[in-house]
Amino acid sequence: MKPFFAYVIATNTLIFDVTAPIVQAQTPAYRFIDRDIAAKTRIQVQVTPGRATPISFNQTDEAIAYILVADPSRLVYTTDTDLKSGQATTIFLRVIKPLKFPQATTTAITNLLVQTVDEGGQKRLYNFDIIPQRGKSGYVGIQIANAIPGQQKLLIDENRQITVDDIETGLKTAIKRGYATTNDPVVPKVRQLLALLRTNKVTISEAAKSVDVPLGVISELGKIAINQRYCQKLIPGC
Repeated sequence: MKPFFAYVIATNTLIFDVTAPIVQAQTPAYRFIDRDIAAKTRIQVQVTPGRATPISFNQTDEAIAYILVADPSRLVYTTDTDLKSGQATTIFLRVIKPLKFPQATTTAITNLLVQTVDEGGQKRLYNFDIIPQRGKSGYVGIQIANAIPGQQKLLIDENRQITVDDIETGLKTAIKRGYATTNDPVVPKVRQLLALLRTNKVTISEAAKSVDVPLGVISELGKIAINQRYCQKLIPGC
């Protein structure tokens, strides 16, 4: 039998060549985003006139080191403490009436760049698209969080993410369809990874490295689950 990860990649491409849309759940309070996902994507932040919208890093070990608003003519910000203190963790955004700055360009949807530094000295750069809203926003603000056990996500392409449940479902499907057997050496490693993800605050990438499973294998298992789920919506029994 071919190595599991090579076989899954090839077979999944042939059998499940369907792209499923991603629907991101949002709470009515704060929108929680895994910091690895946040650092690799452009996060939309809704802002409403007359209301302050927070972006918080206080659930991580990161402090805000630098902030840049590309178009400051419509938006101002403050932080919970001075950036020079090295202890700022939250940004508060407020919409203002448009101002005119000589030679400056403006846009209806600007972006906010935030650079942070964690306790180990690692820097991360986050890119937020600021979306003006006329009515009430769907959430209070944004919380950037460390990996939450069992709720970790992995960005597999520009538009799709996989979850821990997707990895588990993909593994079961791979075994059921004969892509691999329970004796395949990769299978117990993936099960070890799943146990690690459900009990520890580690990212999928960190867990994969810890158990020595190529991240490509994990991605393909997630794709199997997503594509199968989408296929079943179109063709019952797919």
